[in-house]
Amino acid sequence: MGGTDNPFTRTAAVMEQMKGWEIMKAVTLGTEYLRENSEAFLPLEPREDYTAYLARVNRAVFSPYTQRLIRAAAGLILRKPITLIGDPYWSEVFSKNVDGCGSDLDEYARRSLICALTYGHSHTLVDFPAPTGARSLAEERALNRRPYWIEIDPSNIYGWRLDREVNYGNLIQVRIAEKAVLPDGEFGEKVYDQVRVIEPGRYRIYRQTETKKEQVGGFPYPNAFDATTSTSDYDLVESGDYSLGQIPLVTLYSNKTDTMVSKPPLLDIAYLNLAHFQRQADLIHSLHIASQPMLVLEGWDDQTKDMAVSVNYAIATQPGNKVYYVEPASSAFEAQSNEIRELQQQMSTLGISTLSQQKFVAESADARRLDRVDTNSMLAAVSLDLEQTLQKAFDYAAAYL
Repeated sequence: MGGTDNPFTRTAAVMEQMKGWEIMKAVTLGTEYLRENSEAFLPLEPREDYTAYLARVNRAVFSPYTQRLIRAAAGLILRKPITLIGDPYWSEVFSKNVDGCGSDLDEYARRSLICALTYGHSHTLVDFPAPTGARSLAEERALNRRPYWIEIDPSNIYGWRLDREVNYGNLIQVRIAEKAVLPDGEFGEKVYDQVRVIEPGRYRIYRQTETKKEQVGGFPYPNAFDATTSTSDYDLVESGDYSLGQIPLVTLYSNKTDTMVSKPPLLDIAYLNLAHFQRQADLIHSLHIASQPMLVLEGWDDQTKDMAVSVNYAIATQPGNKVYYVEPASSAFEAQSNEIRELQQQMSTLGISTLSQQKFVAESADARRLDRVDTNSMLAAVSLDLEQTLQKAFDYAAAYL
């Protein structure tokens, strides 16, 4: 989309991953996001009045089972503080503020891990301030010129290229979407979309000159990661060199399928969570309607005026006429409640076993052991990849220094 020479073009691999990312975004952002995108996640029924539909949407509430699993899994992996061994500069200074915004190493690792468990992978870009004329390392540190880490959401990677001839898998280009916030007047500001193109030893920044956008054709969700393609022009606003001979981008995977490509590990649970949201919304709406039974006046003259119905009034009818309330059978609500409980059980079964709800049925020792081995292997693999990713990020930071 946008042309092969347009830096704002998303590649096919990114577009394919966005389908799963949108589902994970919905189950992690929760009720407000699902209400804003209700026509995708809570469709309008045939011949349903739109005002009644909006009332149904506004009563719907999302239960964050998937988000709770993700946070609990991250808590298991990072239940102990990360240990650093080496020069005191890294353990006493840098690790206390790894991103230049006051985040220590454990806090940053937790955010990166939650992102990877949600979308399948997450990125860290290691950067360094522009030169200021410092003549020694001591002067640089006195000016607080130091490397820092930048969190990169996977949806902000528009494309990449790999060196498949010399060193397969080595990045030779990556395009990162950014927001440029520029002052406008005394108190206002303007926000521009821009793309940072990074290649070994050099970078370029392209900024859109207009804000008009078009929806990406065929994408099913209206707000899916701003899935739009620009129809405006763009300018090269900055370019330059940096001192590393490789792209300082490291990637943490939780379910890798290829370089820079993954699948959300809890995507199946997310689909069940959305189905639970839809069934629960139907039940809440049905209970709201059923809580107001309909009064039936059988044989009543519809021309009669000034009729009042309350606890202080009685209705006089002709012989043979009937007055009664009609309400739905309770069995209909029991069926919906049973389906909701079944979805909850499926999410619990598919979730990480150590995070599942307590089971009140007998379970063999072998089944418990196999569940725990599978869980430990998954968490151990993600934990090991987190360790290796952080080590690479430290290595790039050290190379800058």
